[in-house]
Amino acid sequence: MDLEKQVDREENQDDLHFILLLLILLIRQSSSEGNPSDLRRQLVFAKELGVPVSKVNLINGDTLQNVIVKEVLTDLVIFQNPLNNTRSHVSLSSVVSWGAF
Repeated sequence: MDLEKQVDREENQDDLHFILLLLILLIRQSSSEGNPSDLRRQLVFAKELGVPVSKVNLINGDTLQNVIVKEVLTDLVIFQNPLNNTRSHVSLSSVVSWGAF
């Protein structure tokens, strides 16, 4: 009987350690990722200013240069090149960085 209780305790401890490790990983992952709502707010601000954004780096390696933010939707951003009026529809999650970086 005592042996069964000890085995149960050890299994419970293993489960708790596993859960703790998962929580630590989740915290580290969320702190290393940028908050999409922050990016969205910054893009809305850039749209309101109407000034061209010098560079937008996308997750697939593409770069948009000197574009104006035309529209910011829930999960989509529409950029426009003022030189030739072409528009690019980009998923908000695809934007890696923007601005002078």
